[in-house]
Amino acid sequence: MTTGDRWRELHKRYFADLPFDCGNSTDPGVRYCEDLRDWSDKATTPDQRRIENYIDRFDLRQKRILHIGIGNSGLARRFHRRVQEIVGTTIDEPEMKVARSLAVPNYSFVLHNKFSGRDDVVEGTFDFILENNPTSPCCCVRHLSVLFDFYAKKLAPGGQIVTDRQGLEWLPEESNPRWSFTFDDLAAAASVAGFSAFRVDSNVYVVSRSAPPSPSLLPRARHALRRFDTFCGKVARRLLRVIPR
Repeated sequence: MTTGDRWRELHKRYFADLPFDCGNSTDPGVRYCEDLRDWSDKATTPDQRRIENYIDRFDLRQKRILHIGIGNSGLARRFHRRVQEIVGTTIDEPEMKVARSLAVPNYSFVLHNKFSGRDDVVEGTFDFILENNPTSPCCCVRHLSVLFDFYAKKLAPGGQIVTDRQGLEWLPEESNPRWSFTFDDLAAAASVAGFSAFRVDSNVYVVSRSAPPSPSLLPRARHALRRFDTFCGKVARRLLRVIPR
């Protein structure tokens, strides 16, 4: 059975309510709508924050990260000092403009439609591919297969694709509700592409070729200290707001 046959079988068994082929070969995938586009001036979402907190537990010094959907470039601001490189993709020029204005070291970014089948604009492979909204902008199962093919080409040996339950379930306005994926839907699609899906916890999911490694003790301890420092900062700011001056 060819890869195309396997995707057709998956469509028939799991995703019959979705179109198999949208017929659009020039600009596939992403549905342009107000609640999906341009996150350049919006706050980091809870699901994105959980994805970031997950990778924060690893030693990232020699790691390359691919961030699909850069939004406000908060991830780059947070991690650029601790990684080898971050490459971000977006379909929105305002997000590119914000990224340029930051002039963050070790951070590059490109306009790229993840459903296009083009992988030449993103060079090399990556230890982490981060994407909090992989499926709901999609147009058809064939272009979903294109996305997973992109993942397969860009994921380094031992690498992890990290997503989140909230982003995976989220739908743009007027979308086909079947694009709201469960963990089992993600696992079914991943298996056709040669991956397995793993639950890190009730929210964070990892897609990879083998079970994701556990972070070692020292990076986990540093993560805990950073979280504690952030918590203390929040408490101090709240106290300053309520204490009379």
